[in-house]
Amino acid sequence: MEENNRLKAGICCVDFTAGGKIVSVDDDFFGFTGYSRDYVLEKELTFYSLFEENEREKIEEYINSISDDNRAFCVRLPITARDGGSIFVHCCGIINDRSRVDVVFTNCSCHDRLENEYKKLTRKVAEQRDKLHMVAENTDDVYYDYDVKRDIMHLTVSITRFRLDYDNTLENFLGSRAAEEFLHPEDKDAYFDAWEEALQKPMKGTMEFRTKAYDDDYCWYSDAYISFADESGNVTEVFGRLSNIQKLKALATKSDSDTEYIKFLLQSDQLTGLYNRKGFTQQATNMLAKREKDMVYAIVYTDINEFSYVNENFGYETGNAMLRDYTACLRGGASFVIGCRLYSDFFICLCRANTRTALIRSVEQQNVRFTTMQKKKFPSGDIRIACGMYILPEGEIELNTAIDNANLARRSVKHSSSILCGIYSQRMRMQKLYEQSICNELHAAIKNRQIEMFLQPKFHLEKRVIIGAEALARWRNPNGTYKMPFEFIPVLEKVGYIDELDFFIYGEVLRTLEKWKHDGKRVFPVSVNFSQHHITQPNFVDNIICTANLYDVDRGDIEIEITESCFSGDTQALFSVMDKLRNEGFKVSIDDFGIGYSTLSVLMNAPVDIVKIDKSFIDNIEQNKNDRDFVANMCSLIDTANKDIIFEGVETDAQAAILCQSGYTKAQGWLFDKAMPLGDFEEKYMYDDNK
Repeated sequence: MEENNRLKAGICCVDFTAGGKIVSVDDDFFGFTGYSRDYVLEKELTFYSLFEENEREKIEEYINSISDDNRAFCVRLPITARDGGSIFVHCCGIINDRSRVDVVFTNCSCHDRLENEYKKLTRKVAEQRDKLHMVAENTDDVYYDYDVKRDIMHLTVSITRFRLDYDNTLENFLGSRAAEEFLHPEDKDAYFDAWEEALQKPMKGTMEFRTKAYDDDYCWYSDAYISFADESGNVTEVFGRLSNIQKLKALATKSDSDTEYIKFLLQSDQLTGLYNRKGFTQQATNMLAKREKDMVYAIVYTDINEFSYVNENFGYETGNAMLRDYTACLRGGASFVIGCRLYSDFFICLCRANTRTALIRSVEQQNVRFTTMQKKKFPSGDIRIACGMYILPEGEIELNTAIDNANLARRSVKHSSSILCGIYSQRMRMQKLYEQSICNELHAAIKNRQIEMFLQPKFHLEKRVIIGAEALARWRNPNGTYKMPFEFIPVLEKVGYIDELDFFIYGEVLRTLEKWKHDGKRVFPVSVNFSQHHITQPNFVDNIICTANLYDVDRGDIEIEITESCFSGDTQALFSVMDKLRNEGFKVSIDDFGIGYSTLSVLMNAPVDIVKIDKSFIDNIEQNKNDRDFVANMCSLIDTANKDIIFEGVETDAQAAILCQSGYTKAQGWLFDKAMPLGDFEEKYMYDDNK
């Protein structure tokens, strides 16, 4: 236990015959109050003087009122420590000899915190009770809470034959056997036996009985309850829900066909008539245990793209009609065996066919039928099915695993309009495990500095001298090799962990710039990449600024690179971020310009300092005049917007010569140097006088 959470206590000896004079104190008392034995004797402190002035008279009256010996007393109030601070204490003692009473002072500084926690807990309990009442008011079920010690039953309804108090409580519930008056004679003994069992130990249970407490005639009710115990194991509370099961009981008395129908109701989705998850799992497991030889079976997992858009813009009835349409297409499929609506617009099916090819073709055809049907209803819409299939191997397989595999296949083609049905492969499972391992290892990799900052120099094309660098992330493996960015950055962007990586590299850049400055070396501008994910974060700019303020660096040497993919989102929000960064003195650049997310017209208005041209534009400029002319025209427009230009991926002298002849002077690429660890970069470009 931490030191500041330990209970602190001490003893002082008091003479109550001498006005409460403190005779002595022990070391523990001195430890948390600051009052030593010499100090209290020198200052002639009294027991009462320790407390706040407005409380002293009351305490003295209280102590004096204890006239008999062998009487205990207890006071819980703040005292004033020697340093002037206030300490909430619990002090107590037994008066055997009023001239010498040992008083134990216990530091209760946690009192306020406990009181606040108690208030929070009380509020949560009240909120839970309000929620319970809200649920009860909107259902036919009756909820109750039984206080065992007080024998009080609290109900969430007032419409009952029980004679309730104003707050829906019934006192002496079990003591008076209040329920007996309304119970069916045949159910009385079983009812009270069940209650007796519930009060023996904490448990969950269900009892069924007939009662007239809530209806004009006897009706069957199911009571699902749970009992709770205190630290001693004694049951103190029973919480339960009463559900009217009269209809279920009536149905249960009908023929075997009716019994099967009840079973179907409990296992089916009421909107589509398909199974629910529980029913599907049971039925599919039974069928697969008796699967036909020479038949190919598969689990198919589907959902309707843009279904939420239909609900929000056309109403839930239209959405429900669409779900029924899709159900009809499933049932009409040649390979359909049984289906399930999981929730919303998510479905799973068990399908079979003579061959794998026939099975896939059948599923694709049913999806096309549905898409065609919806196109006629919504000509301007693009309602499609995202579909994944897992071909079941021979032998036993855990059904939930098969469903997960089909879902992986669905997710792999979710955003593809050309693939009608994604087929599960082991690669998908390996990819998921790999992504999980990347996410699980990131924090440790940052902490253990396995994530390293590499720097790739930027050069002046004509002079061939270094003019800056770009910071890149590399992940060092235990064997000394490195994961390349494409192996982990897309995964981190997908799950949202990219923020931590980007800001770690940003911190490394700031630390490096400060070091160069303090070492008296030439400080080059360094660019650092930030993912599109940051743009939607409200504190992104503030975090950039606050982090920079921790270091002695010139903000003009920090170049914030934002990928061109950011332009696919809210450009106004993006421009606002760029403006704020530039106003704070940072340089802003667009990385990978030209890969398809933005247009020159958007770029012209973007508040950026530097445009980095993607290498794809210069790959063929040596052989293709059209490519050279296109680059020249594009860069001419960028020049008119007063934005600096740097070319990425320059790999040959011929490319560098063409760009140089066109008037462009800045580039980076393997022609000049590759990205390298910080130490290698400094040795090569910072501390070598020949460079």
